[in-house]
Amino acid sequence: MLPRKTILIATALTAFFLSMLGGVAMALKQPAAAAAAVTPVAPVSLSAQEAAAVAANVLNQQDIYSVESSSLNGVSAYQVVFSSGQVAFVGLDGQILSISQIKPVVVALNNPAPAPAGFASAPVVSRAGGEHEGGEREGGDD
Repeated sequence: MLPRKTILIATALTAFFLSMLGGVAMALKQPAAAAAAVTPVAPVSLSAQEAAAVAANVLNQQDIYSVESSSLNGVSAYQVVFSSGQVAFVGLDGQILSISQIKPVVVALNNPAPAPAGFASAPVVSRAGGEHEGGEREGGDD
């Protein structure tokens, strides 16, 4: 006859093995769609360099001026500015959210700058003939 401990251990191992086998059989009976629905999808997060590359490919331009973290309509995004004046907003998932063009500002060079407030400009007086303030002239016998 077998010792009592050996029978107890054999019974416990058999029960464990049968419960594991039943669990595997139940998992195989479930449809695959239900198993896929349980798996969470991790959000994709782009780096600034990757966002710049996405915008450059979409706009077919390589003249990137700057890339900054930004927000567009409450959505976190990267603002990619090109030297040509185009601006692309790229979402953290890699989707282009918006493309726009910066309007150029024309500055006229011939317009003098206005005098600062509080300063009066005095006319410049030119004295010809070498006269001094007292009406005296230089060098000569008058």
